[in-house]
Amino acid sequence: MSSQVSSSQVSSSQVCSSQVSARHGAGEQVIRAAASDVVLAFERRLAPALDLAEHASDLVAAARAMAGRFAAGGKLIAFGTGAASTDAQHVAVEFVHPVIVGKRALPAISLNCDVASLTAIAADAGLGQVFAHQLAKLAEPADIALGIAVGTDRSGVLAGLRTARAAGLLTVALTDARLAVSEDGRADHLLAVRSADPRVVKEIHVTIYHLLWELVHVFIEQAACITCSDSAVPGMVVALLDDDLAVIETSAGQEEVSVALVAARVGDTILVHAGEAIAVM
Repeated sequence: MSSQVSSSQVSSSQVCSSQVSARHGAGEQVIRAAASDVVLAFERRLAPALDLAEHASDLVAAARAMAGRFAAGGKLIAFGTGAASTDAQHVAVEFVHPVIVGKRALPAISLNCDVASLTAIAADAGLGQVFAHQLAKLAEPADIALGIAVGTDRSGVLAGLRTARAAGLLTVALTDARLAVSEDGRADHLLAVRSADPRVVKEIHVTIYHLLWELVHVFIEQAACITCSDSAVPGMVVALLDDDLAVIETSAGQEEVSVALVAARVGDTILVHAGEAIAVM
């Protein structure tokens, strides 16, 4: 048998080799381009994140003021338009149903949840009044209005903040454009994300309201709550009060707590988590 290779076989082999090399080169170009895009994606987030850190004192001031309103019996009322409406719901559930064991639940609602009211108000008064109308009827002066205003259509959120501030509420605005809210004094505390990318704005907003939640609890716990920690606190019952309440003595002082879940008597030592007795020792 002949061992010679025909010219057609050589040509085919060369063509295949060239095609493989071309595909390999193209693949390397795609990888390099993708790597560049990945770097740019992180760089777009770096400046807004650093700006948030630089304005940490603004966030701390807002959280301290919110803690004061909660301590005075106020509630949080959150609202936003478009995609920010889901952030408003997220904020409310963070406060009213904490996922961290031992953290106190705080009263909070989102004005975006009542579809019947939203659509009825929008039909009669326009979309720009859907939050202002609800705030005028539901809010108390001790409450907190947290509006999330993103993009070009922020008229409803700004009208809500304006109504809330006129009624004596503490107003907090999360936005992507500082002057849109601060120039005419529609918010007591403005927390703005310095980015034109809506994805980055939303990501930083989530970080902001998680920090607000955490810092509000820090200020509340430092001010009043001895038993608001990550672990249960032992205390001796020194007095039983009406409505399933009791006064306990702890190493840090006395505190009024709920004993609705336990059968406690004066002199008992009980374990308390965030103002709620959970066991008799």
